[in-house]
Amino acid sequence: MKTKIQKWGNSLGVRLPKSVTEQKSLRAGLGVSVVIKNGQIVIEPVEEEVSLESLLTAVSEANVHQETEWSNVRGNEIW
Repeated sequence: MKTKIQKWGNSLGVRLPKSVTEQKSLRAGLGVSVVIKNGQIVIEPVEEEVSLESLLTAVSEANVHQETEWSNVRGNEIW
């Protein structure tokens, strides 16, 4: 597919077609690496490191889950 390089502020940008982004599971905000390999420009997704700390920073009052009532005691369980 052909596309054009366009001015984007002080930089240049290329729009990626939907078919390409779907094939490679790309989405807005995903980090990418832009390198030159064998004289070609290569754009590759960057593996994002997920840590407990980074996941917990996304928890807020708006998205925290309430406790779940599973059932009454049935036997010798201690609730």
